[in-house]
Amino acid sequence: MADTNPARALDVVKRIVEMCNFIEDPAIQEAVKTKMVPVSMPSDVNSVLKISVWVGLGTVGLWAALDAFAERRGLKNKKCPICKRKLCIWARYTHNLNIGPISKGIEELEDLRHLYAHNYAGEADDVYFKFCRHVLRRGVPRSLSCGAQFDGRQLALNLRDLRWYVQTVESVLKRY
Repeated sequence: MADTNPARALDVVKRIVEMCNFIEDPAIQEAVKTKMVPVSMPSDVNSVLKISVWVGLGTVGLWAALDAFAERRGLKNKKCPICKRKLCIWARYTHNLNIGPISKGIEELEDLRHLYAHNYAGEADDVYFKFCRHVLRRGVPRSLSCGAQFDGRQLALNLRDLRWYVQTVESVLKRY
């Protein structure tokens, strides 16, 4: 029998938060500034580790946690009326649970998952826009609910943005 308790999915979310905590740790920040970055480069974490890429991959992990829980919980795979996909987490959770005001964040997470898992680190190219997206549109600048700015082609997320999506995912999973 499948485990329908959200604890395992919440543990994945916790590990993503640990990535944020690691990057923000004062000891890591100090090591980067004083020891790891060559003199010719700016002495910040982005010189060693491109934070927006790791944050994007963190959003993919959040999507995966929601997807794995939905599978185990038996949430129906109805075709999404927006993106036309059966594995759309927004459709799976809105059809099975009234997620109300956090719905927009889950829609964005659906688009972000595709933007980072199937594209080049947040760059929405022509292949990305061959498919219908929930909130991102080619050439249309947009503010996401986390506060990040999509310029119509490129998105650079930061740790604060990832923490916002973590809270959104946690609030969905904790309803179970």
